[in-house]
Amino acid sequence: MNNSKNKGLNIGIITLLLIMLCHSILGSISLRSFINLKALELIVAGVFLSIIISYSFETIAFTIHTINNSFNVEIDYESDIFSLYEFAIKVKKDGVLKIQSEILSHKNEFISNAMALVCDYEKPETIRDILEKDIESRRLKIFKAYNVLKMVSQVAPSFGLIGTLIGMVGLLSHMDNPKLIMANMSSALVSTLYGALIANFIAVPLMGRVKELIDKKTLQYKIITEGTILIAKNDSVRKVFDQMNVMLPDDLRLTYPGNFGERSYRENEIIL
Repeated sequence: MNNSKNKGLNIGIITLLLIMLCHSILGSISLRSFINLKALELIVAGVFLSIIISYSFETIAFTIHTINNSFNVEIDYESDIFSLYEFAIKVKKDGVLKIQSEILSHKNEFISNAMALVCDYEKPETIRDILEKDIESRRLKIFKAYNVLKMVSQVAPSFGLIGTLIGMVGLLSHMDNPKLIMANMSSALVSTLYGALIANFIAVPLMGRVKELIDKKTLQYKIITEGTILIAKNDSVRKVFDQMNVMLPDDLRLTYPGNFGERSYRENEIIL
C-alpha cells in the first residue's frame, strides 16, 4: 500500500514539474520552433549506431530489461529475511538435509543457491567466498546497463554538436539564400538542444535509477549471504535474524518474531 502511494505521489510530482518545464520553455517560443526531424534523425541514429557498435544485442536487451526493473521491481528485504529465518529454525529442528526440496523450489534464486551451498559445503569460509564472488558477478552484470546509459549521456551531446556544425556549414554554403540560412540556423541550434535533452533528461536520470537498483540488489545479496553464513555455522536463530535485520536502513528494520518461533518450536527445544 505504501509503495503504491509513493509511486502515485512521484508520478504526480513528475507530471507537475514537466508541466512547469514545458510552460517555461514554450511560453516564449512556439512548439513548432523546436521540431526539426533532420536534427532528431541525426542524433537518434548516431546514438543508436554508437551503442550497437559498442555493445552486443544481448547487452542492449538486458539494459532495456534493467531499466524496466528499476521502475517496476521492488526489493522485498522482509520476505528474504523471514525466508532465511524460517530456514534457520528448520535447520535447528531437522538438520540441513531435510530442507533440500524447499531450497530447490524457492522463488529467490540467490537464496536457493546460497542454501544449496550450505548443504554441499561444511566450511562457512568457503561458502562466503563463493557467495561474494557471485555477488560481484551479478553486480557487474547490472553495471553493463549503467555503462550503456553512460555512453548515451556522452555521445548524445556530441552528435548534437555535430548537427550544429553541419547546420553551420549549410548556412555558410547558402549565404545568398535567406530561407536556407534560416533553415540551417534552426537545425544548428536545435541539434545542440536535442543532444542536451537526451543526455540530461533521459540518460542521466535513468543512470541514477539503475545505480539505485544496483545498490539495492547488492544490499539484498549481502543480507542473504550474512544469514546463510550464520546458518552454516549453526548459530542461534535469533542471531541469524538480528544480523540480517541490522543491515537494513533504520526505517526498514523489522521486529523479531520471537513469539511465532516460541509457539511453533518450543516443543522441539529449539534455542531462539
